[in-house]
Amino acid sequence: MLLGLLTSVVIYHTGNSIAAKTQGLITQKLPTYDLLRQLNNDVIEQERFLYEFYATEDFAQFNSGYKKTKTSVQLALAKLTEEFGPIPPLRSAEKGLFEFDQTTDAFIDNISSPATNWSLAREHLQQLSVTRSEITPQIQTLIRLTQSDVSTEQKDISLALDKVSFFVVFYALATMVVVYSIMRAWKAYIASAAHSERLSLFPKRNPNPVISLDVNNQVTFSNPASDKFLEKIGHTKGQAHLLLANNIKHYQQAILTDENLDSMMFEYAIADRFVQCEIHWLNDQQQWDIHLTDITSRKQVEKELKYRASHDPDTGLKKRHELQKAVVELSVEKNSFCFGVVEIRSYGQLVSTNGLTTASEVVKQVGLSLQYLVTHDTQHSLEAYRIGEKSFALLVSDSHEIIPSLIQDIDSYIDEQDFSHQYQVKLDYGFACYPMHGGEYAELHINAMAALDRSARTNDKSFVVFDPELGAKLAYQQQLTVDLVKAISLQEFELYFQPQLSLHTRQIIGAEVLIRWQRNGQWVSPAEFIPLAESAGLIVELGDWILQTACEKARSYFSDSYQNAVVAVNISPLQFGRPDFLDKVRDVLKTSGLAPKNLELEITEGVIIYNEQETIDTLVALKELGVKLAIDDFGTGYSSLSYLKKFDIDKLKIDQSFIRSIQIDRADQSIVRTIIELGRNFELQLIAEGVEEQSQLNLLKSMGCDEIQGYFFSRPLPEADFEQFLAKYDQQR
Repeated sequence: MLLGLLTSVVIYHTGNSIAAKTQGLITQKLPTYDLLRQLNNDVIEQERFLYEFYATEDFAQFNSGYKKTKTSVQLALAKLTEEFGPIPPLRSAEKGLFEFDQTTDAFIDNISSPATNWSLAREHLQQLSVTRSEITPQIQTLIRLTQSDVSTEQKDISLALDKVSFFVVFYALATMVVVYSIMRAWKAYIASAAHSERLSLFPKRNPNPVISLDVNNQVTFSNPASDKFLEKIGHTKGQAHLLLANNIKHYQQAILTDENLDSMMFEYAIADRFVQCEIHWLNDQQQWDIHLTDITSRKQVEKELKYRASHDPDTGLKKRHELQKAVVELSVEKNSFCFGVVEIRSYGQLVSTNGLTTASEVVKQVGLSLQYLVTHDTQHSLEAYRIGEKSFALLVSDSHEIIPSLIQDIDSYIDEQDFSHQYQVKLDYGFACYPMHGGEYAELHINAMAALDRSARTNDKSFVVFDPELGAKLAYQQQLTVDLVKAISLQEFELYFQPQLSLHTRQIIGAEVLIRWQRNGQWVSPAEFIPLAESAGLIVELGDWILQTACEKARSYFSDSYQNAVVAVNISPLQFGRPDFLDKVRDVLKTSGLAPKNLELEITEGVIIYNEQETIDTLVALKELGVKLAIDDFGTGYSSLSYLKKFDIDKLKIDQSFIRSIQIDRADQSIVRTIIELGRNFELQLIAEGVEEQSQLNLLKSMGCDEIQGYFFSRPLPEADFEQFLAKYDQQR
């Protein structure tokens, strides 16, 4: 209130001062300023009227305008004298105006006389200009004085207004501070009262048990939630001490002996529940404050998550990392055991035939069968694990001598089961034994996988136990794979060409391209490194190089006499199945310059059995491109009349296994004759490979075979020898 009163007094006096200064400025200073500017303009106007009178001699027009401005000047001088008094600038201006009037009167009389003296008139005008120029600085001085007074008054008024604004803002801010302080104090009071009330209600309304103990661990307080929890676990109300942990004194002692601790948290079980206990020592009250939380649901979730992290949800078998832990533990204990890897044989065929859903169900049922055997087999110390999409692992805590009986038990049980779609499951096993075949998990796993691989490749064995010979072979294959990667990057391969002969025209109708690899000065068989390239994912890159190089070489070989000859290139199923395979063939033909009719792609029957529609689309596109297509090794795979009808094939290639003994083996003769007749019915060309004797050639010709290739005509030739062979054969014809 005092601050408001002081502010009001200051604003009142300052406002009166502003009003007085503003009144003087409006009624005196500003009109005086306007009067001086008008006086200056009127003097200039008088001079202008005199010059016009000199020029026109129109006295009437001159007299009306001149008199008006002269009267205005006289009135202005009178008012200025009243305002300023006899100050020097005003006195000088009055004197100059007096002289200006005298000269003006003489000028008017001269002009108005009948005999005007024009020279004198010009002198008068010149004198008037000089007088007017002397008057103007005096008037400007008066204007500046007036402006200075106006500026001073404005500054005083502005300072006064700033003073008023300052006091108004200061008063407003001060008022806000006072109000804020009052409201904050009031809020703090209300909050303190509410907090005290909440604190008093917290233990009673807490949904979790709260218990207070004295220094002798006697219950001094327990909230209603404690009684509810007692009823939940089968006790009566009022027995809160039954909720305490049996070893609570241990935690109390730990808190009392450590000056940095005043609370601890731990978990324990009560009946079938799990409880989290938070215990606090209140030193000022000399009592223990205990808060209990029922965490049974959380514990169940944690248990479930832990189980899911370590067990396969479909089969209940433990996962791979549990296997690794078990192997490490057994290795530390130095106990002998066998590490086995199990896979479902022909799993890829199962997926392609029945679909992934059925295949997954079969795998699940196999896993459940293994889990049953682990649970019920008392003869073997066995544990099973799920380690892959189609693979399992076995740990047998015995010597390798019991493996045959174990496999027999597993296979017998599997044979008795009814799997999806009555699928007959066959398993392959590979075993490695500790410590003979490895001292750690990674080594045992690799060796077991090597044994499994051999088992999967043989039809007469369902299981293989790792041995040093197999290990040496595995090491060799690993090194061979490393060298193969290097050879592909450096293009250390050679192409050989085996000429193909028409039995009807005795002309060379093409050549099959074969790849050769010389490693460390020794030739490596394609039958050895091609499967490695396929398993290592290198076959696509290798196949692309073969296709590109074969087309480039054929472009120079097949010209003139061999314009219709073909270069036959074997295409891997993996290479053919690529989405960009068709584009790759187009690019190779374009870059090499080879005509599409001179390229024959040899594919196996396995390529066209699966994904029929995609295969049809690719083969149709290749035929539209002009490329020829042949089925390689016909009769050894999935021979079927249905795909011969669906696919636009040009040629069937009879496998050499049927040709090798055709002259003496009636069964081979029947098979070859059937293939030839089949080809004739479908209007396909037929070529027999592996022809080495004249008798074989004669027999094939009599059966109606079109073409042959083999050592009888020519063995596979290096590029230079093949080029010479073509030239020599052309000359002989």
